[in-house]
Amino acid sequence: MAFRISFFRTPKHRVFNYKPMYWNPEKEAFEERIKRTRETVAAQKKDEDKPYIPGGSIRGSFRASYHVERRYPARQKLVRAIIVISLVVIMLMAVYFTQAFSYLFKIFK
Repeated sequence: MAFRISFFRTPKHRVFNYKPMYWNPEKEAFEERIKRTRETVAAQKKDEDKPYIPGGSIRGSFRASYHVERRYPARQKLVRAIIVISLVVIMLMAVYFTQAFSYLFKIFK
């Protein structure tokens, strides 16, 4: 038996001891059968509409969003130009008003 020297107490391992209050295997089997039946009915409805292609809905969505973004590049340029022009106008107005107020302060002094 080896003695370990430690300055800190090492915690003991925790034990998970879960015991369910009540388990009804018949009810669980019944719910599993209902779940499988609903899945098969849903699969049959899908098969009637169109064949299932794994990942088919994902493939087209990326391309569609790319085309939507690229569809109106002129509009994006126009919006960007309007924003830049409005910022320049706001800065010019600020400069003009500061000069006007300084002129007014000199007059009333």
